[in-house]
Amino acid sequence: MDILDLIIKLSSLIVAVGVILSNINKIFNPIYKKINELEKNQCKNFLARKENNEKITDSQINRAYEVYDQYINDLKGNSFIKDKWEMLMDNEH
Repeated sequence: MDILDLIIKLSSLIVAVGVILSNINKIFNPIYKKINELEKNQCKNFLARKENNEKITDSQINRAYEVYDQYINDLKGNSFIKDKWEMLMDNEH
């Protein structure tokens, strides 16, 4: 095997990996968006319940903090939920 064959095979491998990664991104991007939307809806639903003074258990509050944390830190969620959360949850934890 000469250097030209090695370069061709390496180039083919790089192109193949690029195509695979591009297709993986096309598959997971809609999933990521859906997860983001679900997290946002969970936060909104919890905040609506809190705002309406509905009975909320400690475990539901803890779960809401987990969802909120993931939404804000991992998914880089919007400031509307953050502002509302801070207004309603300041004295909770």
